[in-house]
Amino acid sequence: MEERVKIQNVKSPKYLKCQKIIKNLCVLSAKGGSASGMMCSLWQNTKKIMKNKIKKQIIFSLKIIITILILFFISKKIDFYQLQKSFFQITFSTILIIFFTTFIKLFIQYNNWGKYLQLNSDYVPKKYEILKSYFVGMALHFLLPAGLGLFGKMYFVNNKKRATAISVGVERIFVTWKNLFFASFAAIFFFQSINLFLKIIIFVFVTLLPFLFYLFGFLTKNQKIKLYFDNYLKIVPRIITMQIIFVFISFYQYFLILKTFVDIKFFDVIISVPIVHFSHIIPISFSGFGLREIFAMNVFSKFGISIEAAITTTLTIFFVNSVLPALVGLYLLLKAKR
Repeated sequence: MEERVKIQNVKSPKYLKCQKIIKNLCVLSAKGGSASGMMCSLWQNTKKIMKNKIKKQIIFSLKIIITILILFFISKKIDFYQLQKSFFQITFSTILIIFFTTFIKLFIQYNNWGKYLQLNSDYVPKKYEILKSYFVGMALHFLLPAGLGLFGKMYFVNNKKRATAISVGVERIFVTWKNLFFASFAAIFFFQSINLFLKIIIFVFVTLLPFLFYLFGFLTKNQKIKLYFDNYLKIVPRIITMQIIFVFISFYQYFLILKTFVDIKFFDVIISVPIVHFSHIIPISFSGFGLREIFAMNVFSKFGISIEAAITTTLTIFFVNSVLPALVGLYLLLKAKR
């Protein structure tokens, strides 16, 4: 009973007004048979939508709180003077290379997004539409809770909404697979205490996941779904290749900045950065902020990299790779007036 009261307290005046109207209509149409049933069904759907909305808002709020707590924990371990000094150690030429390589990464992801949309054979690709929806998706990812932003970009594509939602879902599967694939490879070398055979088994299994996913296509007789899976199989080799190129560009960005602070080998970057990026698939903080830095502090310390240098590296790459493109998406979103 107490929980019910708490939920009602956070309901908006508009919702309460709507609630009263629908309840009254349900009473008035009690003798109306199907009309009464339709109205009560509408009321039940409204309650379900509001409960889901409240649940997502609670999850989003918890993520913000956890992010603040993580950042507070990190602040206790940082020498802020040394952190500021670390930022100024990065040369202008390094920053230019980071920007240039980020453009390449954005172009790869833009192309991949276009391929995901073409899972629907009826979709007619439009370059500006694909580009705009991609950037808007990056902005909405920051603005909306529980990953809803990534699905929000489907409203900026002239395509069937269900088809676009499937495209977004497949995109998230490949992004997650990319992180798992490189993390499982890195784990073979990084975690020496874990059984080697077990690590290789996990790596092989993760490697085959995109192709195992295709097997679900044999479980349905629906021809439209089968067509989606056929188109999926066509894009898999290209997507995997582009994702690998994307990640190696990220490795190079990390290598470039970390070389500013320590003498580190490129292979050391290959077996450490994926462990840091594994934090991206643990959805407990806001856009992975803070959690990524915790991982970086612990992982990079193995190679003699200070906490300040580790945080400087991750924040610089996060700002250029994610925040700046999200600002472009925010501009396009405001311009669209939706």
